[in-house]
Amino acid sequence: MGNKFEAMKAAKDGLDVWPDLLRYAAEDVPVDQIPEDELNRMKWYGVFHRPQRPGTFMLRLRVSGGLLRAAQVRAIAEVSRDLGHNEVDLTTRQNVQLRGLRLPDVPWVLAKLADAGLHSTQTGMDNVRNVIGCPLAGVDGMELFDSAPLVRALSEALLVARKEYSNLPRKMNVSVAGCRDDCGHAQTQDLGFVPATRDIAGRRVAGFNVLVGGALGGTSPRLATPLDVFVRPEQVVSLFLALLRVYRDNGPREVRTRARLKWLIADWGEERLRAAVEAEMSATLERAGLDERLQVAGDHLGIHPQRQVGLNYVGLHVPVGRVRAEQLERLAGLAETYGNGDVRITIDQNLVVMGVPDANLSALLMDPLLQELKPNPSSVWRNLVACTGNDYCHFSLIDTKKHAHQLAVDLERKGVQVPRGTRIHVSGCVHACGKHHVGDIGLQGANIRLGDRVDESADVYVGGKLGEEARVAARILTNVHWEDLPVLVEALVRQRFQQTVPLSMMRLMDSDPAQEVATA
Repeated sequence: MGNKFEAMKAAKDGLDVWPDLLRYAAEDVPVDQIPEDELNRMKWYGVFHRPQRPGTFMLRLRVSGGLLRAAQVRAIAEVSRDLGHNEVDLTTRQNVQLRGLRLPDVPWVLAKLADAGLHSTQTGMDNVRNVIGCPLAGVDGMELFDSAPLVRALSEALLVARKEYSNLPRKMNVSVAGCRDDCGHAQTQDLGFVPATRDIAGRRVAGFNVLVGGALGGTSPRLATPLDVFVRPEQVVSLFLALLRVYRDNGPREVRTRARLKWLIADWGEERLRAAVEAEMSATLERAGLDERLQVAGDHLGIHPQRQVGLNYVGLHVPVGRVRAEQLERLAGLAETYGNGDVRITIDQNLVVMGVPDANLSALLMDPLLQELKPNPSSVWRNLVACTGNDYCHFSLIDTKKHAHQLAVDLERKGVQVPRGTRIHVSGCVHACGKHHVGDIGLQGANIRLGDRVDESADVYVGGKLGEEARVAARILTNVHWEDLPVLVEALVRQRFQQTVPLSMMRLMDSDPAQEVATA
């Protein structure tokens, strides 16, 4: 076998750990007495031991397309309040992570969440992760069609198959959105379905173009490229499963850092991959149609009319994506009292209350919770994204949530006017869970030695962009101390549309200033 993870999977499928997980929990086996392979296999059920907080576990749910009912929000809040750290993280995959659970409590927690229609199966390790969709699916008046049923269908097809797709070379990220706003950030995904139309047999057909091979983590970030395929909605699940089989059977496994779909594409090219998918489907696919995307996803914040007359959705900002259990409980009540009970998560780690009648808007906006989760935050906060950080993640080199929050506070205090739509993304490490490679300003955690101590710092990236002129952000500075970042970010914001980086910034670099300096 090529690496220890492949050996682990060959010895025992990840899904087969369930009886052992129950036994470890029932016997309250100390974590240091559980074999490392078994701890890794627990991730197939979304159960992650957190070395940063020894003896505690994170539970990652599967919230397909970020769609929740108020009762589910309340169940998540109750678990966090009663058995966790009273904190819930919303992720850039429209997902939920519960913190601070003890292993003996995990089976009860999973059963409680299952009663609410929530589960965590195959949300970690070498599986298809939470499927992203448009948070406004079914209510956006401009959408080509409602893609929520397809998001559910992809998740259900995966989970019904179980072991058929439980041993991929690495994880697989998937998005499918029928809106014109690229709410799934398809170019960052291994597999992205984007709205398109095509003339077939003399009529205009709505469906999807297919993008493949996007992945931001590691040292070789890549944006997804066209597979040159158009599929009708009824073909989406078949193509998804066919691609999984091709990747499962042919994806590289020898070196784990070179095992994502992008590396198979680097070896094969898109044309050969398309041919392999067609062979799996026993079908010749239509070539790509007319891309119907008009922009890259907005922030979904504020009050907006739904296509259902007299109803509105209200997007609420969750600072750096971390919300308290009691805030979620209050939100569930508001969703039921003033809306239709639906709550949705966005890829910017925010929440949306759905189905609010015109007559209920004033009362909703007056609720004290909306002073904490604001519908119209300042531009500094609107597109600020931060990954988990080193308080819970052992990969992260910095406390991303704290630093991102403080950065926004400092910029706001200084009166910095951030242009609407400016994305500031913070990742704690090279895994890029904060998607800093596609931010206007991206910060990747680093450590810097100052005398006899090691302090938190960041490498600085600029110019990331999705859409027609998509590009990965360029690194312009390394090891910038966090105390220096407010001044630096302020200067970058002010020069966002200029062609050069100030020479004063270059002095902060600890390497040749000419090596990666790029335009913003």
